[in-house]
Amino acid sequence: MKNLLAKCCTGFKALGLLTAGILAGGVSYAQQASFSFTTTPGTACAPAVVTFKNTSTAGALSYSWDFDNGRYSQLSDPQVTYTVAGTYHVALTSYYATGPVTFTKDIVVNPLPAPDFSVSEAMSCKAYSPTFTDLTPEGTSRVWDFGDNTGNITTPNATITHNYQLPGVYDVTLSVTNANGCTNTVTKKQFIQIALPTLTAPSPVAGCVPVNATLAVTVSNLKNEAVTAYAWNFGDGQSQTVATPAVQHTYSSTGRYDVTLTVTTQSGCTVSAAYNDLVMAGVAPAAANFGVTPNPVCAGDAVRLVATATGADTYSWDFGDGTLQSGAQNDITHIFQQNGPITVNMSAGSNGCYNSATPVTVQVNGPVASFDFVRDCSNKHQFLFTNTSKEIPGNTYEWAYGDASALGNTQNSAHTYTTPGKYFVRLTLTAGSCSSTAIDTLYDFNPDFSAGVNTVCRGTSATYSVLNVPGPLVANYSWRFADGTQQDGPTLTDVSKVLDQTGVKTDWLVISYIDPRYCNDTVRKVDHISVIAPTADFSLDNTACVGQDVAFINTTVPSPNIPVITWSWDLGNGATADTETPANVVYAASGTYPIKLVITDARTCMDSITRSITINPTPYLYTSRSAAKLCEGDAVTLTASTDATVQWLTNYNLSCTACNTTSATPAIDTIYHVMATNAFGCSVEDSVRMQVVPTVVLSVSSDTAICTGASVQLKAEGATTYSWLPKDNLTDPDTASPLASPPTQTTYTVTGSNDAACPGESKSVTITVNPLPTVSTPAREIVTVGSIVPLNATGSTDVISWQWAPADYIDCTTCQNTNAAVRKPIAYSITGTNSYGCTASAVTEVVLVCDENVVFIPNTFTPNHDGVNDVFYVRGKGIANVRYFRIFNRNGVMVFERNNFNVDDISAGWDGTIKGQSAASDVYVYLVDMVCDNNQPFQLKGNVTLLR
Repeated sequence: MKNLLAKCCTGFKALGLLTAGILAGGVSYAQQASFSFTTTPGTACAPAVVTFKNTSTAGALSYSWDFDNGRYSQLSDPQVTYTVAGTYHVALTSYYATGPVTFTKDIVVNPLPAPDFSVSEAMSCKAYSPTFTDLTPEGTSRVWDFGDNTGNITTPNATITHNYQLPGVYDVTLSVTNANGCTNTVTKKQFIQIALPTLTAPSPVAGCVPVNATLAVTVSNLKNEAVTAYAWNFGDGQSQTVATPAVQHTYSSTGRYDVTLTVTTQSGCTVSAAYNDLVMAGVAPAAANFGVTPNPVCAGDAVRLVATATGADTYSWDFGDGTLQSGAQNDITHIFQQNGPITVNMSAGSNGCYNSATPVTVQVNGPVASFDFVRDCSNKHQFLFTNTSKEIPGNTYEWAYGDASALGNTQNSAHTYTTPGKYFVRLTLTAGSCSSTAIDTLYDFNPDFSAGVNTVCRGTSATYSVLNVPGPLVANYSWRFADGTQQDGPTLTDVSKVLDQTGVKTDWLVISYIDPRYCNDTVRKVDHISVIAPTADFSLDNTACVGQDVAFINTTVPSPNIPVITWSWDLGNGATADTETPANVVYAASGTYPIKLVITDARTCMDSITRSITINPTPYLYTSRSAAKLCEGDAVTLTASTDATVQWLTNYNLSCTACNTTSATPAIDTIYHVMATNAFGCSVEDSVRMQVVPTVVLSVSSDTAICTGASVQLKAEGATTYSWLPKDNLTDPDTASPLASPPTQTTYTVTGSNDAACPGESKSVTITVNPLPTVSTPAREIVTVGSIVPLNATGSTDVISWQWAPADYIDCTTCQNTNAAVRKPIAYSITGTNSYGCTASAVTEVVLVCDENVVFIPNTFTPNHDGVNDVFYVRGKGIANVRYFRIFNRNGVMVFERNNFNVDDISAGWDGTIKGQSAASDVYVYLVDMVCDNNQPFQLKGNVTLLR
């Protein structure tokens, strides 16, 4: 059985860290569920981050947490955030093999205080000490920061007074802690303001003595409080304090006077100001006069004006052409830009008291040049010039366009520029000895703009820049983009635009000019920039269940021919992936998870998308059984503990498939699978295995017979355990197939069982024990190699057959008595069998003795080719091998040799020749090395006489 997520479980409320290990009825389990917790910060104040430490007894199969705030977890040590104050009943269920154990504990999340405060007076024009009052309900401790770098002040009191020394604007911060230890802070920006009143200067006064001066001032202050006193010092040794902002004073002596003023407000704030040369009093200069040379004069030429006056410090001119001039200089020049008689006036002054001279008329002759121009809106490189001169009959015209082109001589003119630039245009009118020139500046240009790039990634910025437009002319740049947005401004020569829509873009720039003589320009750039980007996208089910695989389908659309090269997934649960499609994800807790995909293509263009998935809680499910196994034909009770709807998936001999508790009567071992499904459609499965003890159907081996001293294996089948009786003469009486060795006829009974709690079965096997025959034979026969050995046996009368073994060299293997021509040492066994098939055996050992008498070597031979005794060779019996046969002459020289051959092999003998030549008649020495049939080596050495 396995234990899955529990959404909620019944349990026993714990106090402190009391473990819920005692169940109803007083039954105590060794397994106990328990936990502790810590909060960040140290006090549980909303929002509180609570970290749980599972201290349950070891051995739990799984865990289930219910945090009482709609959140659940299967982790051992989870963390949860409580955003709302309150008391939460947290339950931990630990699942053990013996069943679930639940522990609950209350967590109190305290509310934060809602800090607020007031002040007795928020504004002042001088240093002062306002009183602050904490308005926070249930505050027990307060920390004030008054914003003037005097440090924090901690106090338990709700009111506090603070002294501000310097003018300024101050933020005030209050941190309040309540009885639960929760702290919250509020800051009021620019809450305290300290500033002196401000004064506007009186208007200057000048005139001839006596001067009756009216002086007025305007006072501004933070609280708009009344001014109680205006204290004037008039600079002439006299002063006066009044209650109104204006005062009158008469200056009787000539001079320039500095005036000071001190203002006092209702709250006692004072401010002073000094105004230099505010009042001037003088006497008119005597003998004011002036002259003009030359007179008459051509328009545009300078004239000299010289003034005289006694005691003057200022000369004020009215030139009669609409221009004025004033200053201490009495010798000046002036140029008249209009013709005809013009009357000039001059006044000489002293400390603002003036005397006027007799006017002088100046005769201005000749034309006065002036012109205007406009840009041709239909051909913006052509300019139309209009003569606005003051002409006289017969004057001539000369136009210079500033581009080295031919001069014009018409009253009005038009000119087309071929090269953009800044041009100085001049019109000169001439009549007789007088000429006049007017100059103006114009610009010829090709307005344009550029984005600096042809292709950009969506979501990045392009910088649009104005090209070829003289900045001083422009009144406004109006950028009109393909996405319908617009940016306007007189200085927007460079604008940054985020391009967040893919495609080929057409943009406009409309330029309006300060000078109306220039037509507005519209620059349209068609398909000048391509915005590219992949489109990140993916699909998934909007809802899933805790513990269930969530699959992602990547539906990203790349830009044409530009592959996506990086994938970055944030799966919302702390997991990430960098593959095109992440592996299926299992979410361990319910809630809403934001899933984000960020992609980058080969052009480094990026895109991202975020989709959310809701993970619903999975029901808990725990299955149990009334017994772990049952005898075939019995019933067992199966129980599914859950908070959801049950469906037994294994419908095999069940009394009910939709019940939490059902009865099962399986005939074989069966795993019963059950599924629980909650209202969210989330399901879990569990299973319970039932072991069925089958009915014993015992079978045993048949009755059998053995010979005395023999063993037979008993066999039993059809059960799990076996027990044989009697246990005597059995190798293992508790196995299915023990080895039995009874000395006499015995009946063995076996009992088979599949389980001690279920019925078994017994059956019997009888073993008959038959007698053995008796057999004997001589223990050893010693003979010379090459001899015939007699083999003789005796036995009891019940022997009906004989068998000698091995069969090597034996004349008759089934005869009681026989012979053997033994070639090597050997042991023969004789077995006698009676009518029961019982046998007895005896062994005789044949020992071979090696002797030189078994070999015959002649001492003379006559190799004369008469067919008689022509070859000298080794003869005999009982010899297994001649290893070598060597012959030497009387000088010790070997004249013949043969190796590894059998005796009696004439082809291996010496034919009396040496190297193909007949050997001389003489006595020769031979040496023979041999091995007998018993593997014993020996040598023979002697002489042989060769006769011819």
